[in-house]
Amino acid sequence: MSSIIPDFIVIGAGTNGLAAAAYLGNEGYSALVLERLPYIGGGAITQELTLPGFKHDVFATSINIWRASSIQQDLELEKYGYRDVNPDPVASTPFRNGKGAISIYRDLNLTLKSISQFSEKDAEKFRAIYDFYLESREILLGSLASAPVPFSTMMNALEGSDTGLDFLQFSYMSARDWLEENFESEEMRAFLALWGSNHVPLSPEDSGSAILVLIFAGLLQDRGAGVPIGGMATVAQALGKCVTAQDGTILASEAVDQILVKDGRASGVRTKRGKEFHAKLGVLASTELKSLFSELVPESALDKTFLKKVKSFRYSRVTQVMIHAALDGWLDYDPPEVRRSGLVQIGETLDEISRAYNDCTTGRPPREPFMTIDNTTGYDITRAPPGKHILWNFVRAPVFVGGKPWTEDQKERFADACIDRLSAYAPNANKIVMKRAVLTPQDIERLNPNLVWGDPNGGKGTSDQALALRPFPNWAEYRTPIVGLYMCSPANHPGGGVSGLSGHNAAMAAIEDAKQNKLR
Repeated sequence: MSSIIPDFIVIGAGTNGLAAAAYLGNEGYSALVLERLPYIGGGAITQELTLPGFKHDVFATSINIWRASSIQQDLELEKYGYRDVNPDPVASTPFRNGKGAISIYRDLNLTLKSISQFSEKDAEKFRAIYDFYLESREILLGSLASAPVPFSTMMNALEGSDTGLDFLQFSYMSARDWLEENFESEEMRAFLALWGSNHVPLSPEDSGSAILVLIFAGLLQDRGAGVPIGGMATVAQALGKCVTAQDGTILASEAVDQILVKDGRASGVRTKRGKEFHAKLGVLASTELKSLFSELVPESALDKTFLKKVKSFRYSRVTQVMIHAALDGWLDYDPPEVRRSGLVQIGETLDEISRAYNDCTTGRPPREPFMTIDNTTGYDITRAPPGKHILWNFVRAPVFVGGKPWTEDQKERFADACIDRLSAYAPNANKIVMKRAVLTPQDIERLNPNLVWGDPNGGKGTSDQALALRPFPNWAEYRTPIVGLYMCSPANHPGGGVSGLSGHNAAMAAIEDAKQNKLR
């Protein structure tokens, strides 16, 4: 690296850190990205976990919330080699005993036809709800790509009309209340409930879970869920190439040990190898918040009130066990259209999903686990040898079993139970596993310490840690008490998943401050 001092230093080369650096570069600000691991990607990495030639997305796998933003278009990532394909059906939930499946297709009419197998009324209701999503899309999705609106501003805007008040009431509803009020078939309730409980760890009874179901279902119908060709690592690789094309620099195997603070301003960082890197304007940290403010920032730079907020930040005790496997063939789901689906979610009824979630909250591996399976190799033949496939199975599970970390025996028995459950929908599942790798919440955190307790959402997504309260009251705009230090991890709005949005939003805050000459 040259001795030229960059405008900004970015800690962490996950998708948020890389997106932040790329947007800074777009505005003409130079960025140095420091990554503690020998590779970039954070939660978007692809590795051979089981057998040679089987490329597994270790954590995140499909592109869905990513499509809520314009990052791919803004940064022209196709120029840097990024490619994806759109599965159709986008997502499916099969049901036992030959009852069929509900699927979201790219064609709305096919989606409605799929739902109408179980209820004509539910199909019409889904059409109406999708229309509502389209009418509200600018608000629902636009709010993800900016700092949260202050509650006073939001309330004043919504209180101006009956429609606004109805939307406000809906935003606080639980998925259970909303689903039972709007849908009559148990299958449709389960199909939709899975999107809130599988993708953000909220139970169907949690306040605020209804709007998440609307956003996910609407987004999937609207924009699909892409499969990156070559694996999720290609998202990070394209972002990295974008950063370097804008004269940014990325250094791997450089773990930051301390953020340097001079006269109340973030002036640079020191690494564990003793190197110091300085920045003209500031530092953006895509770092887990408790370690950021208890280990990297000098305690003397923060007051007790702020540190109390940090200490009170909570991670979810409901996270996941990941089951990866090399498969000797394709999962033979019944009905056959599920075999073509990009995402498959398993969960029979709303009550079953609630019971499984509640098992997790009390530290018990669920007896009837619900799960998400990604059929990537149906659309991306580069990920496995000819005729072979991979299994990516995300299962909601407790962080601790009976208050203690998972043992090897517990995780293997749970994985056996999950594969058995999958076999009720894809009968050959138990016969085609060649080798598997099972990751508990503790395994996940060891691989990526930013995923505390294996929580990909970066902290609980309940109403008390959402919107203008995320991550802390009065600190939702990515800034910190230290001038020039910005937060851009999944602990920040809009939360977890591979979206790059926390990085984008933090970069916008830093750019605004730089243009207003607040950082010199």
